[in-house]
Amino acid sequence: MACDEALLHLATTPLLRVFRWNAPWVSIGYFMQTEEAARARADLPFCRRWTGGGAVVHDGDFTFSLIVPRSEKWCLQRAATTYAELHQALASALCRIGKNVRLADRDESSPGQCFVGPVRHDLISEGRKIAGGAQRRTRQGLLHQGSLQLDNLPADFPRFLAEALAARVETWTSQPDNLAAHISELCRAKYGRENFLYRDRP
Repeated sequence: MACDEALLHLATTPLLRVFRWNAPWVSIGYFMQTEEAARARADLPFCRRWTGGGAVVHDGDFTFSLIVPRSEKWCLQRAATTYAELHQALASALCRIGKNVRLADRDESSPGQCFVGPVRHDLISEGRKIAGGAQRRTRQGLLHQGSLQLDNLPADFPRFLAEALAARVETWTSQPDNLAAHISELCRAKYGRENFLYRDRP
């Protein structure tokens, strides 16, 4: 979570970050009640995202973040538009590997539980929601954090997603020298502190 925020502060070009969890976890949206983590999976540790949305169980899912600097025109679009366009790109990448998916055309979600039901423009396959996400916009740009609840995706799927999002794709190798320090500071001052994790409690 700290890495995504640090990248939003430091990135000068759009970045697609793909990562996996080293063990099952729950993440909850910035505005959620802490108790929602236990409702999702009481046996798992949890963290709080900087973006909104509901509780997500990360247990073999494909998780990704899209960081877009404010200088990009994409940031000027409405949240609903960028959400739909990103999930349309995700659908295109999935169709490329033979998955039959569609975008939800209406809200069917249950409060708090991110994957209980879809909201408009979430991805659906065989009648169930398989992908959702949440966004945050700041003076630096836009951060989208997403989860695709499919395992055993091919190793080149991240590139397929990147190619569906952009006309030109490059592997990011020139990360800022101060990225690691920025992440560490965010962990110390924010994400690792109980007053952020349990921000809904007095």
